[in-house]
Amino acid sequence: MTLLAWVHPAVLAEYLLGAGVRVRRSVHGHHRRPGDVPDIVRGCVDACWNGHCYVASPGHFRMFWTRDLGFSAPALARSSERERDRLHASLDWALGVWTRHRSHVTTTIHFFEHPGDAFSYGVDSLPLLLAALRAAGAEDLVDRHRAWLARELIDYCARVVDPGTGLVRADRTFSGHRDTVVDRSTAYGNAMVALLAKTLVETGWFDSPLERFFDGDHGRLLRRHFWRDDRFVDALGTERTSGEANVWPFWTGVIGDRELLGRALATLERDGFTDPLPLRYETRRRTEHEVWITRHLLPGYQGSTMWTSIGSMYLWLLRTIDPIAAQAGIRDYEAWIRRDGTFWEVLDETGHCWVSPRRVFIGDESMLWGAIFLDLLEHPDAGPPLLSPVSG
Repeated sequence: MTLLAWVHPAVLAEYLLGAGVRVRRSVHGHHRRPGDVPDIVRGCVDACWNGHCYVASPGHFRMFWTRDLGFSAPALARSSERERDRLHASLDWALGVWTRHRSHVTTTIHFFEHPGDAFSYGVDSLPLLLAALRAAGAEDLVDRHRAWLARELIDYCARVVDPGTGLVRADRTFSGHRDTVVDRSTAYGNAMVALLAKTLVETGWFDSPLERFFDGDHGRLLRRHFWRDDRFVDALGTERTSGEANVWPFWTGVIGDRELLGRALATLERDGFTDPLPLRYETRRRTEHEVWITRHLLPGYQGSTMWTSIGSMYLWLLRTIDPIAAQAGIRDYEAWIRRDGTFWEVLDETGHCWVSPRRVFIGDESMLWGAIFLDLLEHPDAGPPLLSPVSG
């Protein structure tokens, strides 16, 4: 993100909002929602609807986030007809903003309908947008914005994909789910490229410039370059494990091998990624990979803390192979949701809302992605709400 982007009035307004939220939370605490656990989480998701689109939360992140809506979309779509309609309306609104502003698909739409990328171009923005359109059954929106989406596809492939290998380019960095940590050609990013290729083939919405790298096997590059017998490594050129690297290849649906899933989840448990709650990105903080604002103001924010987004995905995946173990984790989640009356963004070592060491920033509440955990409670026999139908 350039200096000009940081001082844009829309972004400055969000900083002021964040400061106000921090003060309010310090004085009055967070918003506790009534009812049992499903009621609480349902109330959190409902609070993310602002009348024209879903925002990531009604707190700090009170703006449209492509990735948050994208990976929550399948769960929202099968929650209820109302949620499906709101999902469709959110996508309609966002596509209208991008096209009116002649923008590319961005990670975020800030206040005053200002499109922008959080730190850099999103490796996941277009893949998750198309996955959300698919989950919403929004062929009408695809038809209406076909020319713009086709240009976005060409631009994405040129920016992101190495034309020689089909992997995410390692000569540049991109924004991802862990957007305050800088890595090159991650398993997460490559899962997003594979998801895009799979979505294009299975929907037939556009000719795929990526299929020559996959030839129908959309998990092939991930298995070849990232799989190490019992886990996926985090990025090219490293043997480091991460929580997200061992969730997203399965959550995207590009890898459906139950044996690989079992090994990957067992590794996460063995190596401490699920302790005391799922799921950690890392088991220790890596300062050298944090962007400057995180290193100085939010140290460890996306390090060894526990994130409820990938934690909910982990529990859903675990339930498909070990329901008893998953139920124990679900009960632990239900305990803190019942205790605090909200669905937290990020948890600390004690299982409470994370607060930065200098107490400047605090984890957000009432996250939209609570829809994934709610889906786990409400549709336990339906299978996880993956981003695409599972493949081998």
